[in-house]
Amino acid sequence: MSAGTVRTVSMPVSDILVLVAREMMADSKEHEELLAVVLADISEALPDLAADARMRELLAATVRDTVLAAVTVFSTGVPLTSVHTPEASLELARRLAQRNVPIAAMLRAYRLGQARVQQELITRIAARKASGEEVAEAARDLSSAAFGFVDLVAEEVVAAYQTERDDWMRQRNAARLAKITSLLEARTGDLSGRVNAIETALGYELDRTGHLAAVFWCEADGAGRLTALERRMPRLAAAVGAVRSPLVVAPDAATLWVWFPVGTQVEASSQTVTAAVTEALAAVPEVYAAFGDQAPGADGFRHSHQQARQAQVLAHAADPRARLRVTVPALLGPVALLALEPGSAAGWVWSALGELAVDDDAHARMRDTLWAYLSSGSSLATAAAELHLHKNTIQYRVRKAEEARGRPLSDGRLDVEVALLACRLLGATVLRAPSAGRGTA
Repeated sequence: MSAGTVRTVSMPVSDILVLVAREMMADSKEHEELLAVVLADISEALPDLAADARMRELLAATVRDTVLAAVTVFSTGVPLTSVHTPEASLELARRLAQRNVPIAAMLRAYRLGQARVQQELITRIAARKASGEEVAEAARDLSSAAFGFVDLVAEEVVAAYQTERDDWMRQRNAARLAKITSLLEARTGDLSGRVNAIETALGYELDRTGHLAAVFWCEADGAGRLTALERRMPRLAAAVGAVRSPLVVAPDAATLWVWFPVGTQVEASSQTVTAAVTEALAAVPEVYAAFGDQAPGADGFRHSHQQARQAQVLAHAADPRARLRVTVPALLGPVALLALEPGSAAGWVWSALGELAVDDDAHARMRDTLWAYLSSGSSLATAAAELHLHKNTIQYRVRKAEEARGRPLSDGRLDVEVALLACRLLGATVLRAPSAGRGTA
C-alpha cells in the first residue's frame, strides 16, 4: 500500500477504552511523559534509528505523530478509515533505506511503542471502577485496535522503505558502474593523480592491495538469485582470503562484477577459490562464477577483471552439460585465447582430433582417457589410478583414440592436448554431431 492510502478496517472499541484514551489525550503532561518513555525505549534498544541529530528529530516526530494517531483512533471508536501514516514515519523509513539500516529495526520500534502505549492504557483501564467483564472487553478491544493500527502503518512504511531502497540502490549502482567503467577503460598513464579520488568515490582501495576479480551471472530470475548471492558475499569474501569488504557492482540485472581485496603477498590457490565459491553457490542454483588471477594495484584491478570476463565468455559459450559452476584461469590454459569467439575453435578442434571429436559416449570415454594419459606425462599407471581402470584398458583406449584421430599422437601432440582441453571446457560447442562421424572405434 502506498503512502497516504486509506484502508477501511472495522475496529470495535469499548466505552471504557474510549474514556481512558480521551483522558490520556486531555492530560498533556502525562501524554508528554508517555512520549518521552516510548522515545527512550526505542532509542536505547535501536541506536541506529537515532544515529545523528536529523535522525533523532525524525524519530521523535515519528513517535509523537504515531502515538497521537493511535490514541486518537482509540478515543473515537471509529473504523480506521481516515488513518494515514505520519509523514515523519515515511521520511524516517526513507533515511533508513539510504543508510542500509534494515527495515526490521523500524518495525521493532513500532512493536516497542505499541507495547508501552498498551501497557499505559491497560493500567488506566484496570484502575477504573468496572466489572471484570468490562475490563476484559476493553483490554481485548485495545489489543485488536492496536494491532490493526500498527499493521496498517507498518505496511505503508515498508512500501516507502522498499521504494526508496530500490531507487537508492539503482542510483548508487549507476554511479559506481560509471566510475568503474571509466577505470577499466583507462590506460595506466591516464590515472595519474586520480587514484585517490577514485578510491574515495568507490570506497575501495586500488593501489596498495591485490585484487581478485570475479563475474557472477545467471540465466533466469537474475534479481532474486543475485540478491541471494549478495547476502552470502561476506562469507565468500572470507573464504577466498579477502582482507576487507569486496567491491560489488551490477552491470545488468543478471550479472555481478566483484573485486575481492586480497592483499599483495599471500595468493589464494585456484583450488581454494573454486572450492569456496562452489560451496557458496550450492545454495543459489543456476548462478555461475568466473574468476581472474590475483593481481596488485590499479593495473591488477583491470587485468584480473579482464581474465574473469574471458573466463565468463568461455563458460557461457560451453554446452550446458559441460559448463562448470566456477571457472578459473588455471582451468583454461591456452583455450583462454578463444574468448573473443569460442565457436571459432570448432573447425580447428575437428582438424586436430579427427573422428575423436564426435559427440557421443564412446568417443567421450576415449577423450577422457587420452586426456588423463597425456596430462600424466604419458603414464599408463598414473592414468589408470586416476580413472580407476586397469593399465591394459588405458592402453587399449589410447590406441583406439589414435585410430579415431587417424594419425599417431606424436603428430601434433600439443594440438591434441589443447583440443582435448577445449572439448572438456566447451563440450558440444566444439564437437561434431554423431552423424558427421564414421562410427566409433
